[in-house]
Amino acid sequence: MALFLWIFQFISPIAIILGGLYLLEAPSPASLIVGALSAILGLVVGIVGWADTVPPRWFWIKSSMNLAGSRFMTAIGYAIQFFFLALAIFGIAEYWG
Repeated sequence: MALFLWIFQFISPIAIILGGLYLLEAPSPASLIVGALSAILGLVVGIVGWADTVPPRWFWIKSSMNLAGSRFMTAIGYAIQFFFLALAIFGIAEYWG
């Protein structure tokens, strides 16, 4: 899981840009439904993968309350990234397919 999250850090900025461009040009309802479903998957990945993105205890500079709050924000961030990833795939398939 940690390897997937590390690779996804490099893919997600490109996917967000391409997915945002596709979202600006009247996307199909099917792409929005698939994007919403993948956002739910991203929410689950964000909740489960949060422990892989938190450094060990001796590197923590935040309080335990700040770290507990970041689990929710990490899950929301992955949900948004997965939503735009699905739209980017639809955009690439539409333009070059």
